[in-house]
Amino acid sequence: MTGFDCAVPVMDEWLVKNALRAQRSDTARTYVWLPPADLKVVAYFSIAPTEVRRADLSGSLAGGVSVVPGYLLARLALDRALHGRGLGAELLVNAISKIVSASETAGGRVIVVDAINGHAADFYAHHGFLPVKGAPHRLVMKMATARAALPLPSG
Repeated sequence: MTGFDCAVPVMDEWLVKNALRAQRSDTARTYVWLPPADLKVVAYFSIAPTEVRRADLSGSLAGGVSVVPGYLLARLALDRALHGRGLGAELLVNAISKIVSASETAGGRVIVVDAINGHAADFYAHHGFLPVKGAPHRLVMKMATARAALPLPSG
């Protein structure tokens, strides 16, 4: 996993120093993209179960419960060599697809992201995530919205 560089050192370091530990302790699952015939990670995302207080969400997102179950998209990073090719959006769709699949088994009403900076918050907002009240870098998407936005499986 050495050599990954998404241009945000804390994200690079988390992959190397924390991803495996989170996996082993069952606190998160990390998925990586590897190019064919290469073991160098070029992108990754990490997801974990979470919950959000109703007070932090609009009524339609909360769904009438006081604590809203969901999934945290804890990390999402693309190696800087791949920036500018639209692959960040593809990585996000891959992550959302995994989360929607998990929600079909275990439930969950929202997807939550804690954007690392304003640029990341803008990226998530561009893809349909809505800022949480009073926390512009925390964004959410209703699971039903995510499910509807995914391409239908062929078959």
